[in-house]
Amino acid sequence: MSAPADPREHALRNTSNVGGDLPSPSVDATELLLWVLMHKFERLALECYTAHAPALATVGKRSFVARLGAIATDETPLAASALATPVEELLAHARSTDAVSALIVQGLVLEHLGQAIYRVAKDAGRVGRTSQDLAAGGLAASISVTAEASAQIAERVGTHERLYPVFAEVSQKVLAALDAIAEPVDEIFGERFGLRFADVMGEFAAGLISACTALGMQRRKVVGHLAGACMGL
Repeated sequence: MSAPADPREHALRNTSNVGGDLPSPSVDATELLLWVLMHKFERLALECYTAHAPALATVGKRSFVARLGAIATDETPLAASALATPVEELLAHARSTDAVSALIVQGLVLEHLGQAIYRVAKDAGRVGRTSQDLAAGGLAASISVTAEASAQIAERVGTHERLYPVFAEVSQKVLAALDAIAEPVDEIFGERFGLRFADVMGEFAAGLISACTALGMQRRKVVGHLAGACMGL
């Protein structure tokens, strides 16, 4: 007699069509852990948008958060992992208290981090089809937010030299908190399906720098800020 299936895998198979027509192959516990992790970030983002920047709570973002919520029902494995403490610290710095921090920390910085994770996961050959489709859905939902975030930042804060010091100040702590998740990410996700922190950071930096320069910030200043903040300087 074969061993019973992991109930978390069963849950993911049964909810893979939430928000769209998806195939439903099984997903192992490590992949599911990624989606539990992303649900924590996505849920907080949506809460911040709803409270402080409603235009960023797009239909696509709401749908994707609901989709993750249907499968990320058990956070116990995440709480028991090496990611638990650094993730909670990062989330603490990401909890926006006003519109400017919601727009910059969530709508600009962390949305581009999410896009980087989704791109790497989507293209990883060792993840299942369901996870690839989830990553593609997350990427599309995030892009719908960053387009609106840039417009809102330009309107509410400004662009060019008026924006840069605000961006640098507001984003400092959340960027500094990223380094602590590097080793746990590599340890948990690296060997299993090639999701490595260095690859994510490369994608993240490229996307964020491009978004910042599109808002008129000087590239060298943005690059310097990212490097310094991520090194704790």
